[in-house]
Amino acid sequence: MKSQPLVSIIIPTYNHVDLLPRAIKSVLNQTFKNFELIIVDDGSIDNTREVVEGFRKNDERVRYIWQENSGTPAKPKNTGIKNTRYNYIAFLDSDDEWLAEKLEKQFKLFKNLPDKLGFVGCNAIVIDEKNNKKWEYKTPKCKNVFEELLINDFIFSSSSVIVKKKVFNKIGFFDENLKIGEDWDMWIRIAQRYDFDFVPESLFKYYIHNSNITNTLSFEKQEKDLKYIFEKYRQYYKANSKIYSAKLRNDGTRHILARKLQKGRKCFLESIKINPLNFRSYFYFIFSLFGSKFYYKLTTIKRKLKQVLYC
Repeated sequence: MKSQPLVSIIIPTYNHVDLLPRAIKSVLNQTFKNFELIIVDDGSIDNTREVVEGFRKNDERVRYIWQENSGTPAKPKNTGIKNTRYNYIAFLDSDDEWLAEKLEKQFKLFKNLPDKLGFVGCNAIVIDEKNNKKWEYKTPKCKNVFEELLINDFIFSSSSVIVKKKVFNKIGFFDENLKIGEDWDMWIRIAQRYDFDFVPESLFKYYIHNSNITNTLSFEKQEKDLKYIFEKYRQYYKANSKIYSAKLRNDGTRHILARKLQKGRKCFLESIKINPLNFRSYFYFIFSLFGSKFYYKLTTIKRKLKQVLYC
């Protein structure tokens, strides 16, 4: 145990008292024991404090920080980072759950790989509203993490990651202007300077429910934040037509699935204009002509095939 590194685990939470105990227990049940657990309460008005106090009485590794509600998921993460004591930082959303060997298996990569490794992720088990396994997310393999992240946030969830604290010391904090996409923006920034690696196993459970941020924030507000992120990295998109074209193709898919058919098709056409050799955009445009429901079925089939092929 003394040879293990020390990790600070941050659980940001807001009015999730019904789900939070499950997340906390999954941390305390880790086979890896050298950690502190920081629960950052972003102004909850339920009895989150009382629930956390119950855990604190039984385990001195549990810490509790309360702050006024910030209205952004970035703020409690930043508060947690500023209060960490150890050299590695892991995140767990208060509605998710780690498997018992998550930290142990991820730290094996940090131990065996070069110092430039700053980030370790993993796969996820997606659980539906009825508590049934819906599907399994397998992190796609890619040669250039930075370029792939410009196209799409393939990390899936901050609940999967461990980051060296020195990375945040150099990169800075999560962007508090964002209500969604703060993780994606951070991963892009980290990938510019550090290597990424992934444990090819599903080490946490991601729960789908009505209070997920994507279900509570309007599509228009989500698009505003995604546009903000695009503007931050515009120079990279403009310098690489393949990356920009692929991003537009993903934008088109997002709009089609949101029943914004005209906007989605426009994205596909712009993708083709920027890179005429992006043949997938031609197919996606044709598929979009059959409507959102048909397109959704195709994307579901595609996702299942990718998971089988692990690509």
